[in-house]
Amino acid sequence: MQLILFLPIGILIYLYFGKIRNFIIKNAAKKAKGLGIDEIVGKRVNKNGEETFQVKKFLKAFKLNSLVLWIKDFLSIFNLRKVIIYIAIISTFFAYGYWKGRLNTPIKINLDYNKEFRMKLDGHYLFKPKFSQDLKIVDKKGNLVKNLKAKDFPMLAKKLKPLGFILEPIFVAGYETKGSSVGGGVSFVKMWKWKLDLFLTSRLGAYLGTSYAITERSGIGVAVGKGLKKSDNRIMIYYKFRF
Repeated sequence: MQLILFLPIGILIYLYFGKIRNFIIKNAAKKAKGLGIDEIVGKRVNKNGEETFQVKKFLKAFKLNSLVLWIKDFLSIFNLRKVIIYIAIISTFFAYGYWKGRLNTPIKINLDYNKEFRMKLDGHYLFKPKFSQDLKIVDKKGNLVKNLKAKDFPMLAKKLKPLGFILEPIFVAGYETKGSSVGGGVSFVKMWKWKLDLFLTSRLGAYLGTSYAITERSGIGVAVGKGLKKSDNRIMIYYKFRF
């Protein structure tokens, strides 16, 4: 039943998360180009703004030992849309298996490794043996009732999901088109270490961003947005912290 629910949601997030993330990055690159930062989009242009011919790129097309070029040619033979869908399905199954594996990981606690810990729980005991950090449920005689795992704790199980919809309040700080600013908002979708963020800034900007987690509670990202007064297009490079 969990797989039936997880599969369509996972495929949906996998397909559309990538599209939204690419939309944000491409629009940020276009805005940066408009500010005269052509290096960001990786093109060499002339005075008229036209991309020039590069001998290096032309000769690169004839390299037979380039794995990247072979992959590009291979994908061009097939229907790229179907290939992406197949990858999404396979990745979702992998994510589900990865999540289920983590759910079955024994719970460990950071107590003195050399000491025993016991706490009464409704006729049973929460127990940590000596020379171990595993948590167990035992009866009065010390017989094992259950090894505690991540799936026994709903909040922890939810946190371990690699794909899903979330609602995490965040603080952001960074540099946008108008200058440095701070703000706040929410992360609302996650895919592994990537997240989608919505936030408002002190320079009256509303942003949609994509960020990558660098720690459990923080990350860095790029966002595109609009000014709330003049509806001007903006970009922002930001650091975020989850409350």
